[in-house]
Amino acid sequence: MIAMMFNDTCNVIGVEEFSIFDSELEKLIKSGEYVLGNKSLTKEPLSAVTRNEDREWSDIVTWAIRALIQGEMNGLMRNPQLCNNDTILESNSTRLNYDQSVYCVGNYGEIFNRRFGENKRSSMNTINKGSPMIYSTPLGDIFGTNNDFQVMDEMIDGGVLKRVKSRKGDVLRCGVVVSFDDVNITSVDYCHVLAAALFNGDFEAVEFLTFRENDDVAYESLSHGIIDALAGTVVNFEGDVDRGFSYSTPYYYRDKESSVDCYAFATR
Repeated sequence: MIAMMFNDTCNVIGVEEFSIFDSELEKLIKSGEYVLGNKSLTKEPLSAVTRNEDREWSDIVTWAIRALIQGEMNGLMRNPQLCNNDTILESNSTRLNYDQSVYCVGNYGEIFNRRFGENKRSSMNTINKGSPMIYSTPLGDIFGTNNDFQVMDEMIDGGVLKRVKSRKGDVLRCGVVVSFDDVNITSVDYCHVLAAALFNGDFEAVEFLTFRENDDVAYESLSHGIIDALAGTVVNFEGDVDRGFSYSTPYYYRDKESSVDCYAFATR
């Protein structure tokens, strides 16, 4: 598409911003021959993708990326002296040293600046320090008429979805971790949200089980299938990698003195 600009096929183009960096077009923009607009037409979150049958591997990929963000927040930077450069692979994912991702390659900011250049980083890609954290991820044509119901039928044949569908009364069993603030109330609402998605708008099709904060019984209930999902949990490394639970996109953030708690659903 950039070539079409050069051969006068068109005089305005819309491209992904990163495709301009280190290109001939960027040089012409800097020289003043072309002008780069200051308004983004779309926002596309980029991520790594893994196959869904290997939870452990997906967790490793996720936490390696999170280590880069954590590294920037805590001032960890690329440091060849601390990079072990060890080819011995641990067989247990909980023993992996994710700090090595930072020491050997760099933190999130270092990688971004190295590939895209200094001062190219928008506020959307900066480490959060009090600015909004909730971002809408594109879901595609979920309100259109081209939904593949055959895929949904195949999903019903196994896992938690089958268990919920076959349960007498067609009801979601949602656990809620009780805390002493509005997080508890918000978590109840999100259980209703999940029920509405499952039962075609019947948001009342949910049974609640409550658990105390920091109570292992909540995770045991989730592990044994007593509840289908656990709301009001704080996303943490141990629960994800060591204990084998999955966390949804966080729906609530709470400031603490030295960190931020991210509240989300937990599932098996």
